[in-house]
Amino acid sequence: MSFSRRNIIASGAAGLVGAIALTQKSEAKPASAPQAIANSQGTFANKVVLITGATSGIGKTTAEMFAKQGAKVFFCGRRENLGKQVESNIRSTGGEATYMKADVRNAEEVKAFVEACVAKYGQLDIAFNNAGVDYPPQPIANTLIAEFDDLMNTNARGVFLGMKYEIPHLLKTNGAIINVASIGGERAFPNIVGYGTSKAAVIHMTKMAAQEYGKLRINVVSPGAIETAMLDRVKRDWKVSEEQLVAPYPMKRVGTPEEVANLVLWLASDAASYVSGAQFSVDGGGLG
Repeated sequence: MSFSRRNIIASGAAGLVGAIALTQKSEAKPASAPQAIANSQGTFANKVVLITGATSGIGKTTAEMFAKQGAKVFFCGRRENLGKQVESNIRSTGGEATYMKADVRNAEEVKAFVEACVAKYGQLDIAFNNAGVDYPPQPIANTLIAEFDDLMNTNARGVFLGMKYEIPHLLKTNGAIINVASIGGERAFPNIVGYGTSKAAVIHMTKMAAQEYGKLRINVVSPGAIETAMLDRVKRDWKVSEEQLVAPYPMKRVGTPEEVANLVLWLASDAASYVSGAQFSVDGGGLG
């Protein structure tokens, strides 16, 4: 498949936009209340779900969908105002959710977050390690060391810390872990060395964890271009239109947070009882 320079740029942007949680510098869209009423007898009734980075985007949508299906959701994020709003929205529909401010770069905060979840709800059944950050594109020689370190500490080390403290509790319930990577971690794109490297590490870590803990189901999802607040920023930073951004995708459109969340919920359910160590792309057919 041949690419013009513009298509290469658009492909690089598409590789970057698979980040899920947004940083405090992001132009996050306001959290909106979910419309559906929670089903206390749903698929995840009596299950406890821990989610990192659920104050916006895919994390927020996934928290709402788990709660709608009867799960008790315990989630974190750095933006306390948005976290409290998401918690309130879920509770307003009859769901059960608790927000706790925590930074996945901080080992003590991650440990306290996981322990607080178990202390409140008595167990842990499912962990969705979703938190991540991005930065504007730069070639390697121009990439700031501090930005590279933040990408690695948040996107890769944050997933490692999550699994480190989640696994002992999940082993008691034969639970499941779903980690978030990106299509930017599956293949090389220019100008996103820290982001792509951190997400590739998540994919590899997930497969290693599945080898080490066969009692658990541990999988990873890699979103492509998804309709979140990040999408507008990526189009601005890369100077591409949405049409140019989705041009390399066979489906010729961006995905929705619900489409990623549907896969996460399936991987967390009994329907995926023999699926572990697998990587799933959510990218409208791939980039060729």
